[in-house]
Amino acid sequence: MDDWFEVVTVAQDVHAILEPRHFEQVISYMIVGEEAAVLLDTGMGIGNIRALAEEMTDKPITVVNSHYHWDHIGDNHRFGRIAIHAAEAHLLEREAPEELLQEAMRPENLWGPAPPDFDPTSYRITPSEAEQMLEEGDVLRLGGRRLLVLHTPGHSPGSICLLSEEEGVLFTGDTVYGGPLYVQFEDSDLLTYHDSMKRLADLAPHLRLVLPAHNRTPLEPEILVEMAEGFSRIVAGEARYRRVESPWGLLRRYEFERFSVLLPAA
Repeated sequence: MDDWFEVVTVAQDVHAILEPRHFEQVISYMIVGEEAAVLLDTGMGIGNIRALAEEMTDKPITVVNSHYHWDHIGDNHRFGRIAIHAAEAHLLEREAPEELLQEAMRPENLWGPAPPDFDPTSYRITPSEAEQMLEEGDVLRLGGRRLLVLHTPGHSPGSICLLSEEEGVLFTGDTVYGGPLYVQFEDSDLLTYHDSMKRLADLAPHLRLVLPAHNRTPLEPEILVEMAEGFSRIVAGEARYRRVESPWGLLRRYEFERFSVLLPAA
């Protein structure tokens, strides 16, 4: 194995798979039960996450995508069993925009050497196909471990979180992480995101760990309340912002203590 990935055990039989040498700092998760395992997202496709996953467990692995964005589906094509929310299943079959991938591979975005067999100049995300369409309330049973699917749109229409109620663990994908939350895309929606955050904030008293898909993991459950309050301030027009240039053009950036929110400037 190359050392592109860093693996950190964050709970019993739950392993965070980090990609710390790229500025995106993507995090995928291997969640192992007594009978089966879920790989939540497949990362950027720079390192071979399937080879790593198969070193970590001999249980049958189902890939669950938290959403369809390129930095979380990079190695989908290496797996046979893929599940994603029904609203985004068709989007796995599209090519990721070449200009977006070229931007991601700019030298300043790589914080260390890539694997020796990876060529940044020919980087692409191989399309994949979902076998299972997920919906709100579905339960993934791994044997001794249950993961409840929560539909939490806003960042994207089919964004999901996975909740282990018995363990008090919430896997949040890109809905929650300590960094700039992206709400600037054409299929993002501020009001829907606000509703999702209010729902997650209600879970905070019952949680032990919040496990996001970028930057630092784990997070304290209290951040869910902070984010819901921040979104409420934005929606009410009470939060201050500054205009910033970005690869997506001019944006509004709302800064809070442990996170920020990006919205279109218009």
